[in-house]
Amino acid sequence: MDGSRIDKHYIEASVESRVCFLRNLAQEFYDGNMPGAVAEGGVFQGEFAKEINALFPDKKLYLFDTFSGFAKQDVEIDHKYGFSIQGEGHLEGTSVELVLSKMPHPEQCVIRKGYFPDTARDLDEQFCFVNMDFDLFQPTYEGLKYFYPRLVKKGVLLIHDYFGNAYKGNKEAVHRYREELGGDLTFIPIGDELSVAIVKP
Repeated sequence: MDGSRIDKHYIEASVESRVCFLRNLAQEFYDGNMPGAVAEGGVFQGEFAKEINALFPDKKLYLFDTFSGFAKQDVEIDHKYGFSIQGEGHLEGTSVELVLSKMPHPEQCVIRKGYFPDTARDLDEQFCFVNMDFDLFQPTYEGLKYFYPRLVKKGVLLIHDYFGNAYKGNKEAVHRYREELGGDLTFIPIGDELSVAIVKP
């Protein structure tokens, strides 16, 4: 198939919606002098991370990824519950060097390479914005447990693929964590038809 004939406008519109959301959020945060670092879980090749880095140039950006694709134990859970069909090592076509080469402010980036949440255990930090694009149930659930308590007041946790059919574990992870909090978790769509934003009261 001729790749030049594949219509990518739908995907591009979705990505641009996320970037627009991030741009407006960054403006609001800077106007209000919002404290805290920023982070992304599930970096792949760094396309969205570079937007975070550009829009939060004076904030430390933590990047969590295996940089070797999906972990076996997480894939097995997704397969067991029918959340996704992707296999071990999916999205392995990346590297730390590739990601950092795209960053406009690489000096602000802190690479956390390896299995999450192990890569966050020694980290003492608060966050104002976190983009979670882990795709699979277990790291998404662990990300909620780790990042949400560490969000500053009015901080935002963005969950990608919440509405997608390819990775149904994302929605399940959000709902399970919400139940554990006694329903005290507010999340809203951001208009890209895939993601929800969770705002810390």
